[in-house]
Amino acid sequence: MVDKNYKELFFSESQEYLKKINKELVKLEKNPSDLETINEIFRLMHTLKGMSATMGYKELADLAHHLEDIFDILRSEKVNLTSQMIDLIFESVDVISTLIEDLKKGASISVDTSLYITKLKEAISKVEKREKEKKLEKETRIISKEQLLRFKNKGKNIFLVEVYLKKDAPLKSARAFIILNHLRVLGEVIKSIPSKEALKEGKVEFPFKVIIATSLKEDFIKSKLLKITDVEDIKIFHYEEKITEKERPSVVQFKKIQSMRIPVERLDKILNLVGELAIAKSRLIQITQDRDYSLLEDSVYLIDRLVSSLQDETLKMRLLPISYILDNFPRIVRDLAKKEGKEVDLEIAGSDIELDRAILDEIGDPLVHLIRNAIDHGIESPSERIKKGKPSRGKISIKVWREKGHVIIEISDDGRGIDFKKVIEKAVEKGLITQEEALKIEPSQILEILTMPGFSTKEKVTDVSGRGVGLDVVKAKLDALGGRIDLETQPGKGSKFQLTLPLTLAIIKAMLVGVGKEVYAIPLMNIKEVIKIPKDNVKLIGANKVITLREEVIPLVNLNEEFGIGFSTERKELSVVIVESRIKRIGLVVDEIIGEQDIVVKPLGAYIKKIKGIAGATILGDGRVALILDVINIK
Repeated sequence: MVDKNYKELFFSESQEYLKKINKELVKLEKNPSDLETINEIFRLMHTLKGMSATMGYKELADLAHHLEDIFDILRSEKVNLTSQMIDLIFESVDVISTLIEDLKKGASISVDTSLYITKLKEAISKVEKREKEKKLEKETRIISKEQLLRFKNKGKNIFLVEVYLKKDAPLKSARAFIILNHLRVLGEVIKSIPSKEALKEGKVEFPFKVIIATSLKEDFIKSKLLKITDVEDIKIFHYEEKITEKERPSVVQFKKIQSMRIPVERLDKILNLVGELAIAKSRLIQITQDRDYSLLEDSVYLIDRLVSSLQDETLKMRLLPISYILDNFPRIVRDLAKKEGKEVDLEIAGSDIELDRAILDEIGDPLVHLIRNAIDHGIESPSERIKKGKPSRGKISIKVWREKGHVIIEISDDGRGIDFKKVIEKAVEKGLITQEEALKIEPSQILEILTMPGFSTKEKVTDVSGRGVGLDVVKAKLDALGGRIDLETQPGKGSKFQLTLPLTLAIIKAMLVGVGKEVYAIPLMNIKEVIKIPKDNVKLIGANKVITLREEVIPLVNLNEEFGIGFSTERKELSVVIVESRIKRIGLVVDEIIGEQDIVVKPLGAYIKKIKGIAGATILGDGRVALILDVINIK
């Protein structure tokens, strides 16, 4: 029985190999003659096969072995890579991914690998046949296009029949004449190799080749010829054979991260800090026992420093480069563009930026959705782009960078951009906004419409468009992660989405505020600014209190009233925290601004986690519990 630790290592490494294989395959598809890439995929597949065989995963090893065979043939440069072949290879790699997931879960194999192995064998056979035909046609100038067309118009197939005799067969020349006569009965012999004249002169070569036009099937021809004495094997090839494969829909699934590799030096550093913390604890116990409190302050500062360092190092253990997710995207873009009949290049920058594992687990699907939108709605068809004076190939760019303690992911395209007028018309048509509201909406508010639940400009639901699911899903996911989404678009030039995310979900920077006797934490990411305003500046629009800040009308939410914890003391000045909500900015009226602090996020229990306006909780230095506000959904 295989050790559990070996299994975990195998599944972790096999996923990495699959990502590399997919990445190299996308590169190879753009340049099918790239021998260096072919050799790299061969090495990766060879290693994956060996790993699978060592673990005793026979189905997985067999499939990897046949893929390895294909790349072994390709690297010998005996055959050329075709588009049908690359599609089949991608499909088979997807099957390997499915197999690995089944094995990881301990479930029964959900796919019949023998079907794909047969497909791969047939693909190799067909390519070899095609290469033989090309060689034969080049050497003998067998059939003109006009001749082919004439036979096809008669409803006939043209076959190249190869006849193999037993090694010890006597009178080979006579056997060749018998074969030729049989084929004349079965159809119209176009040419034999060697020719009839060469056969008369005793020039016999085997396999003996005959090109024949016939309405009969290959199996029938083969069965007739195999009855001839001393015939060992018959191979029949189609001329101008076209391999058609049923297109497999792109299914994109991001696996939850179950294991991580941690550098030994980081573990050593943590162990060292734990050792120092143990010494500091002993020192603190000694101080308590001796009742000599003169050294207490130094010990507390030391423990504070060590705990902060340990906390920092522990958080770093949860970080993974965003390449863990982005390495999947060359393949995703390739599949989606192919399905839409578009030509798209993908550029990725900043894939070494690190994010918390928990965030990486959640952002894969939103990113795929934005890429789908870029390909489906944004990038034009090659012909449309050429008419507009653009290159036929569209461009999608994913850029990642750090900024003020956050990570920014930017997804841009050079497509048609977003038509503001069309978006408004669609929103009115779907009843999401009224005609009166439509007249007041500015182009800068287009994201508010796009992220409304149920909004979509797609007339027809497709796999690529995401089955009609709108950007509201992306927005909701970003809200849940404590992030935000921004949009820039220029009609005719393209669109740019920016996702702002925290580095980690375990510890965040927050502003602590006092409301009555309670303390609340507001994530700094959601705060635009903190202001104090005269109470007289508050105006009423209907029943709603608002203020005007730099010509923008901002509604106010008094947290005392919102949470029913009593009214604040009457003051001439109000403390207001301006935050980004789902639709627009709002001002949270609080009693006191306590200050910024790093807080440890604690999840809420099942009974209260769905309470509107509350995202989690944290424990303050004095032991009190402070609720973390979900300002996105507070009003």
